[in-house]
Amino acid sequence: MYEFENKIIKDGRVLKEQFIPSRIVHRDGQLKVIRDNLRPLLKRQQPRSMFIHGSPGTGKTCISKYVTEELSAHVSSVLHCYVNCWLYPSTFKILFSILQEFGVSMSIHRKGTPTDELFDIFRKRLQDRQCVIVLDEVDQLEDDKILYDLARMENVGLMLISNDEHALGGVDPRVRSSLASVDTIHFPPYSFEEIRDILRDRAEWGLLPGVVAKAQVDWIARVSSGDARIALNVLRLAAEAAENKDREGISDEHIRAALPKVHVSEKEKATERLNEHQRMIYGIISQSGEIKPEDLYPEYEKACKKNGVDPIVDRSVRKCLEKLAQYKLVLAKGEGRWRVYSVGKEAAGEGS
Repeated sequence: MYEFENKIIKDGRVLKEQFIPSRIVHRDGQLKVIRDNLRPLLKRQQPRSMFIHGSPGTGKTCISKYVTEELSAHVSSVLHCYVNCWLYPSTFKILFSILQEFGVSMSIHRKGTPTDELFDIFRKRLQDRQCVIVLDEVDQLEDDKILYDLARMENVGLMLISNDEHALGGVDPRVRSSLASVDTIHFPPYSFEEIRDILRDRAEWGLLPGVVAKAQVDWIARVSSGDARIALNVLRLAAEAAENKDREGISDEHIRAALPKVHVSEKEKATERLNEHQRMIYGIISQSGEIKPEDLYPEYEKACKKNGVDPIVDRSVRKCLEKLAQYKLVLAKGEGRWRVYSVGKEAAGEGS
């Protein structure tokens, strides 16, 4: 076996966006509020549920996972789980995922087990215990009734995450009533200085000393537009390129080459996560070049008929369009009747 000594990367895990650091750089205010809302769990009391919103790459998911793991380290009796509702949008899939994370031995058939039965198993698992459930991309839920059921359980605390500050605005009135006491926490885009500090911290732990210049860190922070995920991915790809070429340090060219790759990668990840309806709508916009919402829906219905799929209602189509725009897969221009959707350079991943 050949053994190679790394010249650039000390710990590659630290450079990945999924990594949960042992300390949080910035977001002190949001961190304190989240901790305060969960603090009643330390006395076996009901925590306050939260709705956390902000643009992609603002630390919502990272900090939510950080706090729940921190809590479990102090109170072993408190269970916690994380579910991405884009990947698991149905009530069944969410409950199935939660039970798996809670270590429930499953003799469950995905198609043959009623959702009510999963709820019964869930309630039994929580007897004399409390839990915190993080539902990320909560605006992707197929049925918001699960929020009504979970919010009414005395031993459950919810952390609902979305890029859209209005994600809960269109839920059923009964659900909205159940979530009336939810604390809303905003995560604004990071400033240049904050992104710079995050990168410096990750570079300190993830890279060998002196392989990236301060000016290069500043450059990456400046072009990331307040998105920590983009900044971290640029640094990681540049570091990997330098490592693979057996260089002594990261060059400007490594960074310059990483920038378009990150944008393409972000687009590919978002596209892979699209559900069937989102994928059809995205395809229609891509083929049309530019299309108005009123012209899109008839084309969408034709695509559904062709694929043997029941179409979703117009309101749900609008939600799909909003999500595609949020993830920069499509561009939305204009307001009201003048609004059009297109796939331009930025949405295609060609911007910087």
